[in-house]
Amino acid sequence: MSSHTILNTALIEVYRSLLQYAGESWPWASAGSEETETAVRKMAQEEREVVSRIFQHLDAQGVPVDLGVYPDNSALHYVSLPFFLQRMVSEHADLDKSLRYYRGQVGQDPNASRLLDEAVGVVERNLATIRQLAAPAGAAA
Repeated sequence: MSSHTILNTALIEVYRSLLQYAGESWPWASAGSEETETAVRKMAQEEREVVSRIFQHLDAQGVPVDLGVYPDNSALHYVSLPFFLQRMVSEHADLDKSLRYYRGQVGQDPNASRLLDEAVGVVERNLATIRQLAAPAGAAA
């Protein structure tokens, strides 16, 4: 697989992640979740910025970019926030693992390596934040 194909695959996985979905369609209306909502939207924005840099790189190379589509997450609109956050932890851990794998596949392409290193760093940092948000109240940090 070419580094361009790998980068586009990574772009889709980040851009269509559950975090991005939540950032665009905050499905909960419970009182007291404003702080969590703000944190989720901020993390989603950070990851969109990484996606933008990958997109710009591929576009500059003349590569057609596929943005993918969201999986059907509509069933998650009616779950509790703690349940949703646990699901997001699991999904983002899988995303982190995928990005690390892709990083190992583009070793000879310094631009792709740099972009994937950046993506891994942001996703890893956001995963730690999502885990904190998902931790039960009063749990040891």
